[in-house]
Order: sequence, then C-alpha cells, then structure tokens
Amino acid sequence: MKSMVPARVAWLPVLMAVALLCSCGKNTTLPSKPEATSSGITIRVATYNVRNYNSIARRVDGAYKPDWPKPEVEKTALRTVIIAAHPDILALEEMGGQPQLDELRHDLSAAGLNYDYSFWVNGPDPDRHIALLSHIPFAHIQPHENVPFKLSGNTLQSPRGLLEVEFITNGQTWVLYAVHLKSRLTETADDPQSAAEREAEAKAVRDVIRKEQDLAKGTLVAVVGDFNDARDSAPLKRFLDLDGKPLFAIAPTADSHGETWTSSYGRADEYDRSDYILLSPTLLPLQKKPGGIADLPASLIASDHRLVWVDLQFPGASH
Repeated sequence: MKSMVPARVAWLPVLMAVALLCSCGKNTTLPSKPEATSSGITIRVATYNVRNYNSIARRVDGAYKPDWPKPEVEKTALRTVIIAAHPDILALEEMGGQPQLDELRHDLSAAGLNYDYSFWVNGPDPDRHIALLSHIPFAHIQPHENVPFKLSGNTLQSPRGLLEVEFITNGQTWVLYAVHLKSRLTETADDPQSAAEREAEAKAVRDVIRKEQDLAKGTLVAVVGDFNDARDSAPLKRFLDLDGKPLFAIAPTADSHGETWTSSYGRADEYDRSDYILLSPTLLPLQKKPGGIADLPASLIASDHRLVWVDLQFPGASH
C-alpha cells in the first residue's frame, strides 16, 4: 500500500525550512484557476488534511508538552500552501475546535485570502474535526455528526462524521460531502490497520450519501477528504461502484512532477495516497483538465498530507 518516495523527493524535508524562508516575498503559486467566461464558471475545490491544527501532546524543544498548539512554522507553511492553491471551496481534515478554524480563517484573511463562509462539524472525535472554508455561499448545509455502523456485532460511530453542503453554480445545483475516515492506527489485534472498521465506516458513509442523493438520476455530487487508504482498497471500492454500477470516479490529480502521493510517513521515508476527490458520473465531465496536488516546498512543513484540488467548469444554462 505504501511505496518508497522517488529519490528526488527524499531529501526535500532537510531543505524545507530554508526553502520556505527563501520563498517569502516571492510569487510562489500553483497553476491558476481559469477565469469565468461566457462559456461557464470554474470552481476550484480542494481537500487538505492539516495535521493536528489543535492543541495536543507534542514534543517541543526536546520537552514533552501535554497541551500544545500546532507550531507557528507549520501554520505559516500551511497558509502558504492554501494561498498558493487559492481554492474557492476548501475541505479541512484534522482541524481542532471552532476557535482554531476561526484563527486560520482570520490569518488567511490577513494575508489577503478571504473566505466569507465557513462551517465546523462537531463529530465524536474530541480532537480532530472536519471543517469547510468557502468563497461561495451555501445553499444548504447539513452536518451528519452521528454516522453509526456495525462491526463484529458492536455499534460504532464514524469518528469525524460527515459534512454535506449544497451549492448553486451558474444555475446548477451540486452537493459536496467532506469525509475523514478512521485512521490506520488499530486498537484491536484482529483488525490490522483498522481495515475492517474503516471499510464498515466507508459503507455507512456511502449509504448516507446514497440516501440523500439520487445518483441514478444524475445528481452532481463530489465526495472529498482523507480516506486513509489506497485507491484499490476495500473502503475506496465502497464508494466507486455498487453491484457493478458506477457510483463515483476518482478525479485525476497529480503534482508538477506527475506524482500522485498525498501523505507521508517521515520516519519510514514512505509516501502514499490517502486523500481523494471523488466525482459522480455526471460531475466528472465538468473536470476539463487534470487537477493538482500541491508540491510547494512549504507542503512538507505544513502537514504530513498535501493539498489536493480540481477545477470544475459549470456551463451556463444555454450551453
């Protein structure tokens, strides 16, 4: 499931802090989003696991701190990545409480990137939450804070829940779901990497989406977030098809080197993919070009995940 990182990437963490400092004041950006034209409006949708943007136990300057915020150097790098990507809609995973979301929103605004709309999901996990920042107003928003599922005869809850947001773009209604499935850390010997638990959770989340949205009738739906598994894994397959019929497709994305890894395990020097943007069959054609994975120098300081984005072009009613 995990693969060794290419040689040219392996040495990057050593130079990240220097590169970030050197890039300050320079126009470091990712590919620009196409401007709105008479043929349609383009919306950039992104997902980003921001790695513990909260107060937790951390080791700081060699000392153990039981309740310590995300380091400022990581926050600075995080903002650098988000500003470079400039998404219209940004789903966030591993966000702390509402105050941390407000802080990030305020700091982005101070740097010139304003998000007028935001939402935070109070899921069962007390430390890590799903949140959303958006330039675009919500037509409707529904947090699913409790998503139960069965495993080995027990009833469990999706740790972060599920966020459902409806938008209207160029007269077209579409829906975005933000998810963050159970991590690979396991609490039982009979479920290595929590694979069975994550698959059961994925099925429950998928069924909530199927209940809310009539995919068979062509509803425009995106499911974005950290799925904590590989693209050929059982949890991902739960979202991709059902009884041989397609539900969603993985939106094509890659970084500037053509690489598709989105998450890193620094101690093992291993890199893989766990963050995805899934598009329903009717929404997929609105992605005219492959999306991106942010590979700025700041990316490897900001988080152990990389921001993933796609551009969706919504044509006018007459097109």
